[in-house]
Amino acid sequence: MQVCPHCGHSVPATAKFCPVCGRPLPTPTQTTAATGAGPKKQPRRQSLYDDATARLNHYAGEEGAVKVNLKDLFSAVFQHHTKAEAESIFIAGTETTTPPLDALSAAWVKPWLFSRILLGFLLAFIALLFMAVEFQNPNAIPGLILVGAFAVPVSGLVFFFEANAFQDISLYEVMRVFFIGGIFALIATVFLYQFVSFSQTNQMTGMLTLGDSLSIGVVEELGKLVITCYFINQLRIRHILGGLLIGAAVGAGFAAFETAGYIYRSGNLLVEVAVLRGWSAIGGHLVWAAIAGGAVMVVKRAKPLRLTDLFDTRFLVFFGLAILLHAAWDWDIGIIGPYFKLLLLIIAAWIIVFVLMSAGLKEVTHLQQRAQS
Repeated sequence: MQVCPHCGHSVPATAKFCPVCGRPLPTPTQTTAATGAGPKKQPRRQSLYDDATARLNHYAGEEGAVKVNLKDLFSAVFQHHTKAEAESIFIAGTETTTPPLDALSAAWVKPWLFSRILLGFLLAFIALLFMAVEFQNPNAIPGLILVGAFAVPVSGLVFFFEANAFQDISLYEVMRVFFIGGIFALIATVFLYQFVSFSQTNQMTGMLTLGDSLSIGVVEELGKLVITCYFINQLRIRHILGGLLIGAAVGAGFAAFETAGYIYRSGNLLVEVAVLRGWSAIGGHLVWAAIAGGAVMVVKRAKPLRLTDLFDTRFLVFFGLAILLHAAWDWDIGIIGPYFKLLLLIIAAWIIVFVLMSAGLKEVTHLQQRAQS
């Protein structure tokens, strides 16, 4: 039985209207909401994205899912900017331009200069392509190779440079790591390949099995990691965002010089290879090495880097993900289309990067609070 809230008479529990006054009776959910009684409402289940980013964020030293508003993050790309604004970005990181800790902001940076760099490369590529095709001028080919190989890695590197909220690494140092680090990472990789053998399937058909792809992922990511760790120690990097930047510089250099070689050897497919490897570079060596660099700083922080840090679970999780992303990228799997596979891997890689960036921005707040206590 239940009581009619309108006239006070007892009515059957299953009744929807009071037989005495005829007015509608509240449903069980309405009664529960009004009285606060009854079973509690189950908490909303997290989405797959929230659950994944929360787990990764835990290994980065923070808690909770990572929310990234891409529209807000890239909002400055479509705004007008002056030459002075661009120059102020490029002069960051020197002894006189590195801001003090209390002047830093933990808010997401809104990079934009990288888009102007990319646009400049794109225009140069189109101009060189026109020169090579319409005028049959072979002198345009070397420039076409270099621009096609360097466009996305360099533009992506500028994005990481802008995203370094600490502004404590100069463009000079970044470009030094890009050229020297990228080349020596290639040399380290070639050396490590001496200890790897590929499957008979690869030798007979040229296709990469899962084992072959994993070998490539381990060798190339390990080669870049060695060089990234060297520069992190040499430049005395102290923050996660700095680790992301140094890793990105090594990865960008590696990608640019490797892609130039692939384009050079592509023959009549020069333009096709340049375009494919150009746009897909946004989710390749650039971000894989950035993930590794950020992961190094998650375990290193301000102390000197020790070999034991590289066996820390927090580092191994992120570095392992970089290897798996690389392996999946190279694996000749026929389950899904190649372009769709690349798109999924690019999205996955940038989600991991954004988790590390979020932890790096929270590091600003932690350091400021520690300085005030």
